[in-house]
Amino acid sequence: MSVFTRITRPQLDQFFSAYTLGEVVSFEGITDGIDNTNYFVTTTQGSFVLTLFESLAADELPHFLKLLAHLGENNLPCPRPQGDRQANPLRHLNGKPAAVFKCLSGTATAIPSILHCQEIGLQLASLHRCTEDYVFPIKSGNDLNWCKTALSKIGAHLSAADRELIDDELAFQAENTPVNLPRGVIHADLFRDNVLFVDGQLSGLLDFYSACTDTLLLDVAITANDWCCDNGTLNAEKFTALLSAYESLRPLEPLEKQHWPILLRAAALRFWLSRLEHQCYPRPGEITQQKDPLIFRRILLQHRQQTYLSSNANIFNLRSTA
Repeated sequence: MSVFTRITRPQLDQFFSAYTLGEVVSFEGITDGIDNTNYFVTTTQGSFVLTLFESLAADELPHFLKLLAHLGENNLPCPRPQGDRQANPLRHLNGKPAAVFKCLSGTATAIPSILHCQEIGLQLASLHRCTEDYVFPIKSGNDLNWCKTALSKIGAHLSAADRELIDDELAFQAENTPVNLPRGVIHADLFRDNVLFVDGQLSGLLDFYSACTDTLLLDVAITANDWCCDNGTLNAEKFTALLSAYESLRPLEPLEKQHWPILLRAAALRFWLSRLEHQCYPRPGEITQQKDPLIFRRILLQHRQQTYLSSNANIFNLRSTA
């Protein structure tokens, strides 16, 4: 979440007049996130989040809003879109598609505990299970081809060492692309700043606009790389907590366990490249946030040093060979 598009109070008053959500009392921009414009809006009837979609294609947006409605109907703590007086969940504001969501309670945690990791593992498995038969037509935009395109875009800004590391990892991923793994709807960005807690209990899952149909295990790897690494340092206890909780609802298949270390590396590479791209080519905006790419460089290096691929090693053994 960020603010790329500025709105005025008169614009907001007019926009909310199309809803039955009360009159606007106050509003402020939200700095977290990097993709859409978001505002907290307080009305006479409650607290809401207004999202202006900056980059999603107009024909894709209804699919994301329907997904959020589906998740809400299945009791996942997600922001559900509010319909206007004609029950339309999507309108336009200041030239951008826009939607209103009920504000969820809670705050994000900067330093997840073991219990937090267990909670997120359970919720991620719940998400995957409740969408097993859900048809979501959005495909991943951050696959191996995207990684190669991103590298060509930022290559001139990289050190020789970083370029060599990325080239080597791309070659490894190309040779070890997982096949025949379970697929379904994935969040694809379930980082700690997209999850809310109240008194240690998970109360909200946010920012589903990277969601797509892809390999379920990739979603677990993306989530684990953020929740189970302390500033880029692998925490074996947190990995165990997250995976055990996840498997209590959706046990991993043998082939998934075999590919787990590969997908941990793939997830780290994708987010390293994504953050490098944002750093090299920042988007203009009134309030924006940049995230440190070096964290995922450290995560990738540590995953490359693990004993996962040893035939005698437990694939969930996180001890380094270094």
